[in-house]
Amino acid sequence: MNLVKMSEKDFDNYLNIAIPEYAEDKITAGTWKKSEAIHLATESYANLLPKGIHTPNNFLFSIMTSSSIGPIGMIWVKSTDKKLFIYDFMINEEYRGKGYGKKSLISLDNWASEHQFEEIGLHVFAHNKSAHQLYKKMGYVETDITMVRKIE
Repeated sequence: MNLVKMSEKDFDNYLNIAIPEYAEDKITAGTWKKSEAIHLATESYANLLPKGIHTPNNFLFSIMTSSSIGPIGMIWVKSTDKKLFIYDFMINEEYRGKGYGKKSLISLDNWASEHQFEEIGLHVFAHNKSAHQLYKKMGYVETDITMVRKIE
């Protein structure tokens, strides 16, 4: 697995997928109403990445295999001191379930070590069971759990 600095074209393609997916995750989690979700997701990305792939302390990578013609996914991490936080990690649907997620996280670990980072954190939506299991298999531990009860 190779992590390659994301190009402007790949970034545009990523946003076209990520914004609706993030909006849908927030709807599913009960955080946002459907009527406001796309607007809020678009606003979130604009605030978090005001300079796109050139936003300081943010690293956006296209995930490439040795045989891939184009990216099979992406990872976005932000640095603070000696820590990284995964803001987004996506393996394209046709490549899921083939071990690429695990290999990509190992590549991120190697990159982080080479750049002298000491920790990688992340957030995973509770409804994303496959991602949650992958992170647990890779040694990520839960540090806090937020729970909600809907009142009807």
